[in-house]
Amino acid sequence: MKFSDYFQVTKKERISDSVYRLVFRSPDITASAKPGQFVQIRTSHDYFPLWPRPFSIYDTDLNTGEFSIIFKIFGCGTSKLANLAENDKIHILGPLGNGFDLIEGDKPVIMAGGGVGIPPLYFLTARSIDKGYPAENITFISGAKTKKDHFDDGRLADLGINLVVCSDDGSYGKSGTVVDMLENELNDQKTVYACGPSGMLKKIDSLIKRKNTAGMLSLEALMPCGFGICSGCAIKTVPGDDRGSTDDNRDYHLKRVCLDGPVFKAGEVIWR
Repeated sequence: MKFSDYFQVTKKERISDSVYRLVFRSPDITASAKPGQFVQIRTSHDYFPLWPRPFSIYDTDLNTGEFSIIFKIFGCGTSKLANLAENDKIHILGPLGNGFDLIEGDKPVIMAGGGVGIPPLYFLTARSIDKGYPAENITFISGAKTKKDHFDDGRLADLGINLVVCSDDGSYGKSGTVVDMLENELNDQKTVYACGPSGMLKKIDSLIKRKNTAGMLSLEALMPCGFGICSGCAIKTVPGDDRGSTDDNRDYHLKRVCLDGPVFKAGEVIWR
């Protein structure tokens, strides 16, 4: 179920020069959200910019009815979002999209998050641990181009997981990319959960195939509507066995990131 209303900012936290965490009060969204889902936020009251922006849900607190997002200032929309103050209200629609299933059993897994890909993976990790998955069986790779681009606000270290922090320029944690770290950690016994820029996900998808293991990838995309009406976030995917009577039988199938995703199986996306 989706909820649409003006919701109050209850907390604002600056993580680095351009990275912020905002907490909103919405018992309905909080109770309904699952890891990997997102919300559409209209970043101003004057319809400039016109389209709302999608943000992955970072965390929820069922006791207070609050959920949070973490974002980086990229342009006009996110700049306006960063200028919000506590008690301000902003229009939000959510939760949207198909998310991750919680991790079950005790097979070791790897989380691979690059920059803005950290929030949904943190949510998945924390929720899975809450439901009984062993924290020590999770390796979490948290990477970004440089220290100031990191979305990690310190909470990952509190989960009791095997945390691997890296940056492309070596200014924070190990020197190297998320893909570099994943190559060192991955074997055919581990499932990969990844989120980040499309270039990173393309490489991870190829690595998963080469290592003969399984994985789930959460894609990032511009989503003008957020719920499948405009088809502005359509991507090419490998056709399934049952293509349906309306399929045109091309060598690809179109899916919408906002509605069919943002989480897809490894090997499902046809990368550009």
